[in-house]
Amino acid sequence: MHKPLRAGFLAAGLLAAPPAFAQPDPNTDFAAYRTLFSVAALGEARGPSTVIGFTLHYRGAMTNAGFVLAGNGRSVTWRFASGEDGPEAVRARLQPTCEREATSAPETATCRVVAFDGNVMSLALPAFRPVDAQVGPFRAAPLMFRHGPRAAEGVVVWSHGFGGAQVDHRRRPIPGMLAMLNDAGYDILRFDRDPAEDHLAAALTTLARALPLLRQAGYRRIVLAGQSRGAWQSMMAAAERPDLVHAVLAVAPAAHGESRLPNNHGPALEDFRRLLAGFPEARPRLAVAVFDRDPFDPDPAARAAMVADTAATRRAPTLALHPDAPIEGHGGGSDWRFTRGHAPCLLTLVTAPEAAVARGLRRAPCGGG
Repeated sequence: MHKPLRAGFLAAGLLAAPPAFAQPDPNTDFAAYRTLFSVAALGEARGPSTVIGFTLHYRGAMTNAGFVLAGNGRSVTWRFASGEDGPEAVRARLQPTCEREATSAPETATCRVVAFDGNVMSLALPAFRPVDAQVGPFRAAPLMFRHGPRAAEGVVVWSHGFGGAQVDHRRRPIPGMLAMLNDAGYDILRFDRDPAEDHLAAALTTLARALPLLRQAGYRRIVLAGQSRGAWQSMMAAAERPDLVHAVLAVAPAAHGESRLPNNHGPALEDFRRLLAGFPEARPRLAVAVFDRDPFDPDPAARAAMVADTAATRRAPTLALHPDAPIEGHGGGSDWRFTRGHAPCLLTLVTAPEAAVARGLRRAPCGGG
């Protein structure tokens, strides 16, 4: 198992030879881009988890990313790595997945490298070259298609969470729900911060002051999205600049540390209530996703109810997502089941006419948006 995976990643680091006939460039042709990151690359591995994992989640990875499929003839396991130091580091991160499958059924186990960055191994198509673009403090998600400010429907700015000065989120992937917005015509930018200086006040100031740069670049709509502390500061920035922000997608918003700490329960709920009260009636649109068993949420049901109450008094679409089990925990927004079942509501909240957007509290999947 070790040798084929190693060979696959070393080969993936090389660009394929130019095809004998011209093919559309996936960096400029969106249809070619989506063909590259499609189920065609997966062969017979067509389970919903695998399909969502490759066609949506993998596209949120940082460069030096690999996607593998490991199977034993009865089932297939997928995994991807993001933001590693090179092909060897990607291989080391993904190798245990292959070894587990080999141990369970050594006679039939296989391990296949599907993609390394934008080079999809099983398709005879030009590779997608990771995007390197920046607007102020925001940089492009490298494996997402760049429509360009003038052609795009708008732009989404993703803010990651904060795990302390020693936890660096700048190489971590962004959720699969953002790939749905990318498919709908939105460019995806990351608001990455150095953890050593990632204080809420400083990050909020930088975020709010940079929003006009997006409008100056030509983006018609600005969507702020984030997880944990990134979701909290996205809500704060949108309340401060509702004239610039079209919508907010706040996933597991948090800014008070673990809820088990003795003095966090009351302040976390009251601060969240005041945060909601700061949103004007007319805009921006707002969606908040909370999850049971989230150690950074003192009371998910109470916060979902607060958002639902706010929805009753706002003209702008306002939605609380509180998924049923098994989608839970602080990272629930990165669960493929959340992407399949609840991300359609977020897509609709951003893109649909106001009358067509779900409002209030929703726990069941949003199959119809």
